[in-house]
Amino acid sequence: MSTIIMDLCSYTRLGLSGYLVSRGVKKREINDIETVDELAIACGAHQPSVVFINEDCFIHTPSDSQQIKQIINQHPDTLFIVFMAIANVHFDEYLLVRKNLLISS
Repeated sequence: MSTIIMDLCSYTRLGLSGYLVSRGVKKREINDIETVDELAIACGAHQPSVVFINEDCFIHTPSDSQQIKQIINQHPDTLFIVFMAIANVHFDEYLLVRKNLLISS
């Protein structure tokens, strides 16, 4: 199961990678990236099953936000899990936006 983690924090990447490995995902199937351009390339090359994205990686740049939307649309068989950068006190669960997009705080 190919997995991509897009997060600027090395501790978050390490923790999520460790959790996935403990659940049976092979370490060589986990790819860490930091930019939207790297995500586009990695999704094309690896056809991942799951992509974890920290919202902080794209929310500050409108062109990056638009490119993320395009990547999600281009890969309907990949589950994209987006973690909100700033948690909303009224939103403490997750929201399934569509078949391949889950947003979590």
